[in-house]
Amino acid sequence: MSGIVMPCITDHLVLRTIDGATDLLIEELRAMASIHSIRQASVDTVECTLDGSLDELAACALYSTIAVRDPEKSLQFGVLGTLPQPVRFRVGVDDPQRRRTVIGATEQRFGWVNRPGDWDVNLVPSGDGWIAEFGPLSWTRRFGGVERLPWSTNLVVAEVLVRLAKIRAGQRVVDPFCGTGTILHAVRRQHPTAHLLGLDHDPRALRIAADNALPLARGTADALPLAPGSVDRVVANLPFGKQVGSHRANRTLYPAALNEIARVLTADGRAVFLTEDKRLLHSTIERQNGLKLVRQRLLKYNGATPTAYILTRTRLARTTVAR
Repeated sequence: MSGIVMPCITDHLVLRTIDGATDLLIEELRAMASIHSIRQASVDTVECTLDGSLDELAACALYSTIAVRDPEKSLQFGVLGTLPQPVRFRVGVDDPQRRRTVIGATEQRFGWVNRPGDWDVNLVPSGDGWIAEFGPLSWTRRFGGVERLPWSTNLVVAEVLVRLAKIRAGQRVVDPFCGTGTILHAVRRQHPTAHLLGLDHDPRALRIAADNALPLARGTADALPLAPGSVDRVVANLPFGKQVGSHRANRTLYPAALNEIARVLTADGRAVFLTEDKRLLHSTIERQNGLKLVRQRLLKYNGATPTAYILTRTRLARTTVAR
């Protein structure tokens, strides 16, 4: 995680995730010895108290930012006190007048230095006042930047999909719509022994995925170059016609892709798909004899409202593959 050294501290923290992932984040926080007093503050924020090292919290990829509500206390006992002095900060609002006012007040109160291009604290308004986001624990600073395209899967969403897939050590995981490989990167981070494979029809995306050191194969989702019953998990962000693909194309693509995935999944295989073309995917699953829908989860972020669908084999299909 970028060589960050995490001292033992005490602080009250606000973690920002996405709407639809707070329960998963809370579950991981409860397993951390240094975290207590956990509560969901809103649909996309979780608050908790830290007593100890930040190492466990820094390793969790289910949140995008960490912030504090009381900068003065945090400077004495918490995360802000770990920063080099004077603290470099920015103000995350679009209104120039409001930004200048907050900059002036912050410089006068704390003696911090306004460095919008090189900051460690980002001051942003929240529902009940201003909060100070702690830059060293932002997602990309913890896990490093990955080259992406504008329509690449949201980083936290990719982490959610991987958890829904319930991947086990050594399993073969395929993303037949891998794009630049965001989901496969999340798999590798959580399950380093998994055997990964990505496919996509977009040459530019595949070049980026190759630069990101991901294993790739030639082929498309409707003609997977894989043997029957050879894949344990399929995890994919399906094209749903806003930035990639179209509903018209999906009417042919979705049935063909699901037929191929049903062909290559093992008897106890599992597939997780993300899409906003929900009615089409539902109807496709209903017409597909080899797969059944077992659970779904609505996610909301940046104006998008896709649903993650979790599929397993039908009982008949499971028996057929096992033979």
